[in-house]
Amino acid sequence: MKNTANIYSIPAIISILLFQNLAFAEIPHLKLNHENLEILSTITNDDLIFINEKKQKIALSDLKGKVVFVNFWATWCRPCVEEMASINELKKKLKEEDIVFVMLNIEGDLEKAKKFMIQRELDLPVYGIGSSVSSGLFQNVVPTTLIYNKSGQLEANIQGMRDFNDPQIYEALKELSTK
Repeated sequence: MKNTANIYSIPAIISILLFQNLAFAEIPHLKLNHENLEILSTITNDDLIFINEKKQKIALSDLKGKVVFVNFWATWCRPCVEEMASINELKKKLKEEDIVFVMLNIEGDLEKAKKFMIQRELDLPVYGIGSSVSSGLFQNVVPTTLIYNKSGQLEANIQGMRDFNDPQIYEALKELSTK
């Protein structure tokens, strides 16, 4: 059997992704709607909180044991729209892996975001922002992608548009999912 060891390490790939400067858009404002929310977990003050379509709060800490791919995006953001197809393809390629995709819409309108996904035939789960987000994680730039390992530690904070069909990204996520 041929040894297919990758010459790229996860830290090296993540460093490349972190320091690439591609087009990005600034966010004029974030809307949070906290009415009628059901809390699904024990949430700490520094936890990243998502709201699903059923208005249930889900904490990042609830997803420990899984690799988590969080993408901050907006329907009006051209770079966000342009990278969506590659995220969808990445999700399909990694469907057998223990990876959760969270498409975190910053507009506060989950119905609009869901229609956006349906119109473009994208199979990506849409969430809203459920609490304030640390500026260390999100600096008002969309798209921004956060990748967490199974221990809940941040592995990458990628600001700006990326082509997620990049084989290095696929290999890095696949490797994270096996650790």
